Amino acid sequence: MDLGYLKIKIDIKSEYDEYKKKYDFKRKEIKKEEIKKVFEGFKEFFKLDGNFKFKETDHTMIAEYRDHAITLDVDIYKNTDAPGFDIEGLIKTYEKQVYEFVVTGITDHESSLAPYVDDQERMIQETRKFKEFLDGETIFTYRYIVKGSEKSYGTMQEMMLGL
Repeated sequence: MDLGYLKIKIDIKSEYDEYKKKYDFKRKEIKKEEIKKVFEGFKEFFKLDGNFKFKETDHTMIAEYRDHAITLDVDIYKNTDAPGFDIEGLIKTYEKQVYEFVVTGITDHESSLAPYVDDQERMIQETRKFKEFLDGETIFTYRYIVKGSEKSYGTMQEMMLGL
């Protein structure tokens, strides 16, 4: 057993674990902020009319008008803990129609690993990706998409208009 090689492998793994933890924390914070924007955008869409009343719970926001409701349902905890940057939710209309939507996180650089990369090389490349993300070198945006539709929107209000 080569101790020098063993130390290098341990260093790579330690650095990977450290940056992965920081990356996951920041990823969750970004998703929480975007989920907030989803709820705010939904509320703003109906608030402009001035006749809707709102009810909120941990995962839902309901816009009511004359005993009819449109419900936004986003499982905050499930979405925050899910890997990646996508956020999924539902919009239920007073007519009992259900629209599934996804808020897709898009970065300015997508990296893919060759299928034959060993664990050490994979950790080195992913650590580099984590560092770039944490240093703000990765530009990140969200697009709103109703499942089954080919259109994407820049904000929740735009998506609501598209429905």
